Amino acid sequence: MQRFLDFAQAKILFNGKITDIERRTTEGFARGTVILEHITEPGREMRIEIQNENLVAWDGDTPVATVPDLISMIDHETAKPILTESLAYGQRLDVVAMPCAPEWHMPGMLDLVGPRAFGYDIDYVDMRGAA
Repeated sequence: MQRFLDFAQAKILFNGKITDIERRTTEGFARGTVILEHITEPGREMRIEIQNENLVAWDGDTPVATVPDLISMIDHETAKPILTESLAYGQRLDVVAMPCAPEWHMPGMLDLVGPRAFGYDIDYVDMRGAA
């Protein structure tokens, strides 16, 4: 796993178990919210907003990664990626973030692919700044 993280310039943001999941179909998209409780820190939660993919990861009340960076949920035991439509209550997952291509940081590009483009009233949060 560490070899992959190094190669992809990625980091694990959270290790948790799904305690709640809400999905709805709106305007042709599968949207929803996934709540994970930290595996070793009871009471610590991560919320991930989804729209066919993972858009915003919140550690408590703090957004720690947003589109266009890639936010992935992978099985804690097998390291296989879990698609949003396969998420289920009780799954133990690692939330991993990887930086987007530098071109997405060019002027005007975040207007097209940042969190505001998906209806979230927050600015882009670079996953490289997350703890």
